[in-house]
Amino acid sequence: MKWLLDPSRPNLHWQVLTDLIHRPPDSPAVVRARGGANAVDPVASLLEDLLPDGSWVGDAGLWERFSGPGWRLLTAVQWGADPTDPRLHAASLRLLEEAPGDGAFALSEGEDGVPWLTTRVLQALARLGWCRHSRFREALAWLDEAAPRTADGGWKGSGGDGESVACEITPVALLDALTVCGDANRAALRERAVRAVFSTVAAAGAEFFLLGHPNIDRTDAAEALSVLARAGAALDPEIVAALSRLQGLQGDGGRWPRGVEVPESLPVGGRPQTGEPSKWITLAAATAILHYAADAGLPRMFPQRPT
Repeated sequence: MKWLLDPSRPNLHWQVLTDLIHRPPDSPAVVRARGGANAVDPVASLLEDLLPDGSWVGDAGLWERFSGPGWRLLTAVQWGADPTDPRLHAASLRLLEEAPGDGAFALSEGEDGVPWLTTRVLQALARLGWCRHSRFREALAWLDEAAPRTADGGWKGSGGDGESVACEITPVALLDALTVCGDANRAALRERAVRAVFSTVAAAGAEFFLLGHPNIDRTDAAEALSVLARAGAALDPEIVAALSRLQGLQGDGGRWPRGVEVPESLPVGGRPQTGEPSKWITLAAATAILHYAADAGLPRMFPQRPT
């Protein structure tokens, strides 16, 4: 735990306090840590070009992969940016008012809404306090009623060969957004997202257990299972094998290594390397396993990996 509660990394520190220790978001310790989050990397470099009015220095397109300001904003939030920063308030308002898409969010003007992009945007905006904004609500309605769905109620994505498949990202990011918002009026949509995440985890292949953070155009076992845990979803027997497999990735000292690179085009300082223990991935994995360990019959996790 001391390894995660690193005062030199306030962006991580405040998330550990809320996600793992369950301190209230307005507790003094959380507020103190959160206040320094945007002054240190990786958040500082992501927001370096963000101006007080919410605009960005440079001419990169909003969703230019992954150097555009839209990705910088979403990634900064995933890396624990302080949501009370006035620049983030201004930037997120611009995103809500100016980003392409009709109801949903699209990668460029005139294109159809993209479910996974829409939910990644909602995931960040929920943490920035925009749950009640009209476009936020319109995007939820689109996901509920109009987004392409699979036969079992999930959301469609596209496979590498163009074949339509169930999207892994959409239900995970959507459930996280709904959990942050705590919207009782969207109970049916929440349950649909929970079922889709369970299905995603149960059917996951080896790539799903290559863990990364932040997750932008992908998701993985640590993110999906931690989102289920934070949502308070009851254990489904279908995910016990995935929980056990995730626990098996734990290294010495209760730490999980990074298996996926941070995209090279993402303008971030202090870039983490694959193979190294990751505090963010460890936070996600520990959140999931500590929540489900007793019901799933998992062995004791700390201080060493199970044998």
